[in-house]
Amino acid sequence: MLAQYLVVGLIVLLAAGYAAAKYLPLSWRRKIVYQFSDGSGKGWLARWLDKDAGCGSGCDTCGTCAPAPMPEKDEKGRKIIQVHVKR
Repeated sequence: MLAQYLVVGLIVLLAAGYAAAKYLPLSWRRKIVYQFSDGSGKGWLARWLDKDAGCGSGCDTCGTCAPAPMPEKDEKGRKIIQVHVKR
């Protein structure tokens, strides 16, 4: 019975760690890395947290997560009007 609780606790801890590595802002991840390292920012924790910003980091600066904007005009020069259908 105790082993089951330990396994569940380990799974929850790993899931929380993965979510933190994926979705925490870049500045928080850097602080965590330097808090638990010798200040060099190297090691398995730095590699795992991936100190560079990426999709899912919440930065919204690269524009790769957003869909491509619609063109203003079609190939014949007509203005494109986007219609949003609510269902």
